[in-house]
Amino acid sequence: MPSTVKTEKSWLLALFGLPFFCIGAGFLLFSIVPTLHDAARMASWPETPGTLLQAQIVTSHSDDSTTYGVKAEYRYNVDGRDYRGNRVAINTGNDNVGDFQQSLGSRLENARINNQTVSVWYDPSNPADAVLNRDIRWGLLGFKLIFVVAFGGAGFAMIYFGLRGAKTAAIRAGGTKPWLQRPEWQGGIIQSNAKTGMYFAWGFAVFWNLISTPTAFFIPDIWREKGALALLVLLFPCVGLGLLFWAIKTTLEWKRFGATPMTIDPFPGAIGGDVGGELLVNIPCQPSTAFEVTLSCINSYISGRGEDRSRSEKVIWQDQGYAEVHPSMHGTRLQYRFEVPDGLPSSEEHSDNYHLWRLNIHGDMPGVDLKRSFEIPVYPGKEKSRRITTLSTQHQPSGHVQSRADALLPLTRTGSRVDIYYPMWRKPLSAFAIMLFGGIFSGVGVFLWKQATQEGFPLNLMSGIFGLVGSLIVLSGLYALFNSLHVRFDGHSLTAVRRILGVPVSNKTSAYPLIRSIEIKQNGSSQSGSTHHIDYQIIAKTASGTIVLAEGLNSHSKAKLVVDYFEKLTELKDTQALSAA
Repeated sequence: MPSTVKTEKSWLLALFGLPFFCIGAGFLLFSIVPTLHDAARMASWPETPGTLLQAQIVTSHSDDSTTYGVKAEYRYNVDGRDYRGNRVAINTGNDNVGDFQQSLGSRLENARINNQTVSVWYDPSNPADAVLNRDIRWGLLGFKLIFVVAFGGAGFAMIYFGLRGAKTAAIRAGGTKPWLQRPEWQGGIIQSNAKTGMYFAWGFAVFWNLISTPTAFFIPDIWREKGALALLVLLFPCVGLGLLFWAIKTTLEWKRFGATPMTIDPFPGAIGGDVGGELLVNIPCQPSTAFEVTLSCINSYISGRGEDRSRSEKVIWQDQGYAEVHPSMHGTRLQYRFEVPDGLPSSEEHSDNYHLWRLNIHGDMPGVDLKRSFEIPVYPGKEKSRRITTLSTQHQPSGHVQSRADALLPLTRTGSRVDIYYPMWRKPLSAFAIMLFGGIFSGVGVFLWKQATQEGFPLNLMSGIFGLVGSLIVLSGLYALFNSLHVRFDGHSLTAVRRILGVPVSNKTSAYPLIRSIEIKQNGSSQSGSTHHIDYQIIAKTASGTIVLAEGLNSHSKAKLVVDYFEKLTELKDTQALSAA
């Protein structure tokens, strides 16, 4: 049945964000703007010599900190008339941001003791308005901007999303099409998250830089007091530069490729049938360009409790292939189609624990690469694509070799014997990354162990946990780096030998008739942004256990090709057919 779309506003969220917004707006309107206004008008003020009548550093102590300020009184002459002033700098009041107050106070105290004149800047239209220091304190300004962005930005976001509301679809009684409950899926045309990602990139980059950039002003002070610790502080603005690069990159990608709307065919995608569609890209058609398409079934869930709650994703199933490239009236049309096996979870409503289907498209191109991600509706069904005939798993762009099992495996054949050899150092970068991550955990454990001598048992327990987890991660990285696998098929039986640094640690053998099945097994996955990378193993199940035959396969269709190859090699299908007869 058709659904009606309505917008539900959250007045409670908007009211909750109002105080935060007022705090940020207050800092902006009553502190930052007046500071910049005073600095702008003082920049053109003329200078005259003045005599200090009083100058001192004022110190204020509290339980948590000590703040400093400067008080001074001075006399100066403008056009033969004497004036007295007491404004020292643009910003009045005490603070402990940097050493500005201490340095200025010491300089003025020395000038008064030594009867030295000081420079006084005055307003030519009102000479009674004067100041001794008209420098903008960028560090203090940046510190105040933190409150503007953190409180004002968070408050504005809550007010905006509260008043904007969320679009929801109400299914009429008797409705049996759950995908119509999502407004962004209605009509079968789905937009990517590229525009939202661009806004998020800029928002996060600006937020991070407004908070981290002011720390650069404190680095000389930190270097004098703490030495090399200043280099650690410098990492924060350096990360900010990286975030700005990321934001610029996403903007250039959006400007080059546009909205890239995608039409689903069939709609919705079918578990047990096809998941297919076409994507419109605003670029000239180049049939030789390869566009990799990845379809993933993902479990999104929240782990942890309280403040430690975080959302994670685990890929359940994945397949990869290439899109067919066709010209269109407005640029390029990319078509894809996958055959999805039965038994996989369907798309679910967003919650603390739900399943989703995500399609990623990546094209390496001169300049900015195309990267798009879509969450698409996929539900049980047998529907096939009406317009798309070519399977993405079988389509190979120009210059790419057709996927075959013997090309996917490190295989050598000698007569009737087949050897598959996975050497050490297969994925050194991944192994080193794992060891680095484990080393960081272990390092935290060592640090906590040293601190435990002063803090007591709780830190001893935490140091042990960090040290144990870090050590296990490092060991897994070493295993990934130094293990090798040699599988041999001799025409009658198979043998698989796993070695570490050349020393055998596992040796399994099975005659062909004793193999019960050859199956695909997920061996792990990694994530980069919204893109998952899966690792499939091929295992043989025998009466005495399982034997790993192949690994490092990055899509279900490739793994299926290898399974078919092994079943033919071991004559497993013929054996099963005879048993059934």
